[in-house]
Amino acid sequence: MFKDNDFIYIDYVAKIKDTGEVIDTTIEEEAKKANVYNTEQKYKPLLVILGEHRVIPGLEEALYNLNENEEKEFEIQPEKAYGNRDPSKVKIVSLSELKRQGINPRPNMIVRVEGGGYATIRSVTGGRVVLDLNHPYAGRTLMYKVKVVKVLKEPKEKVDALIERWFKENKLNTEILQDSKNVKITIPKDYFLVDGIEIVKYNLARDILTYVLPGFTLTYTEVFNEDTFKR
Repeated sequence: MFKDNDFIYIDYVAKIKDTGEVIDTTIEEEAKKANVYNTEQKYKPLLVILGEHRVIPGLEEALYNLNENEEKEFEIQPEKAYGNRDPSKVKIVSLSELKRQGINPRPNMIVRVEGGGYATIRSVTGGRVVLDLNHPYAGRTLMYKVKVVKVLKEPKEKVDALIERWFKENKLNTEILQDSKNVKITIPKDYFLVDGIEIVKYNLARDILTYVLPGFTLTYTEVFNEDTFKR
């Protein structure tokens, strides 16, 4: 059984219970079999830090009761998934209003609406469009088939996993100095001009000091020399 702050990797297949439709998976073969394969997605086990709440509540709660290499299928009710449907989130807007936003609406299309949210277009009739601001899977009971494929135990492998989460790869040189309670991370020149690098560094530091090495400090080092500017 697992506890808060445990680092685990899981493979899963998620389906809508009443239709059997696969809505998400970490497994390439399953995605292809269900005709939901996305060429832009990298299929690999998902890192979950228990207690971090980055996955739906019903999934996270079930993971506490699994063991390494255990596979289990379980049902998740809407209130522990994407919530129950809220009729007040179904709006009628004019077709001309959406077209002013550069949207040419059609049924089942997902669009970004003013205010930053997303909506599903339910119907387009004459000059009126029905927008549903509920999550597409709101009100649906889900079935998850999950396997815990790996458990991380050492601080260094947990730090490496977080680096891969935030940088999408791990080219960073990392030292964990237990005596001085310091983590030293060297940023290679490849990342110096990456957009949003400071936000990525902030998020990585926050996660390391929250979930892996509380009480430590973290130091980033960026080394510049004449080779830095050579192409």
